[in-house]
Amino acid sequence: MKKKKNIWIRPALLFSLSAVLLLLSTVGSTRAALTYYSADYAVQVEIKSIGVSLLENNRIVSYRNYAETGSNEFVEGGTGLLKNESGESDRFGAGEGQEKLIPGKMYDEKLSVQNTGAIDEYVRVVVTRSWQDADGKKATDLDPGLIGLSLDGQDLDEFTEKNGWIKDTKAAGSDHERTVLYYTHPVASQAQTPAICDTLCLDGALLDEYETKPTEKPGVVKTTYKYNGYMFVLEAEVDAVQTHNAEDAIKSAWGVDVNIAPDGTLSLK
Repeated sequence: MKKKKNIWIRPALLFSLSAVLLLLSTVGSTRAALTYYSADYAVQVEIKSIGVSLLENNRIVSYRNYAETGSNEFVEGGTGLLKNESGESDRFGAGEGQEKLIPGKMYDEKLSVQNTGAIDEYVRVVVTRSWQDADGKKATDLDPGLIGLSLDGQDLDEFTEKNGWIKDTKAAGSDHERTVLYYTHPVASQAQTPAICDTLCLDGALLDEYETKPTEKPGVVKTTYKYNGYMFVLEAEVDAVQTHNAEDAIKSAWGVDVNIAPDGTLSLK
């Protein structure tokens, strides 16, 4: 006879959204200051025209747009990811109107980007997956690859080019935990990219990692799951760069070398 301890995984999702004109630092904060790369670049675009939003299942859940107030400021907001349609409560949980999160079950999770500015943009998405303990400390010994984000049944880790998106295989941390994706075509004002993923699934393999210990009662053992009590954390960081002088602007903002073909198609060098 086994006395099993139920596994409890509380979903937590962090969202970082930033609109990049020429160089926008996002290190250490989801709010960042706009910084000009050079005086030459500063006069080449209308700053007030930049804007970008993250969509979850075709609904804007977070945005950052230039405020048309003449104050050189951005406005940002949204409900955040993994919320009910009302945005007032978490999507997963044990409460009324919430879904029970079951390892091995696939859930709709379509993430895409919309250009909510007034000029064409190139966009990228940085997806970070990790586990945290109850105190919010990152659990480096747990596998972020078990937090599955898939497109047409293929995990983000597995594809290098799909749906118009390409993956930077040379990006630091590209080992299940961090995935950097670039959309290969300019995104027109108010247009939406194809999805980078369409399903979320916690791999059922996490239930295979456990240990059993005898209890004080003869013949009774206690089973403890390795992932019991941990939260999964999923972060999506969205950046946008104007199409004017795109190769130089992308190098300045994102630190990567790209080629822009005559038809506007982006490729990594």
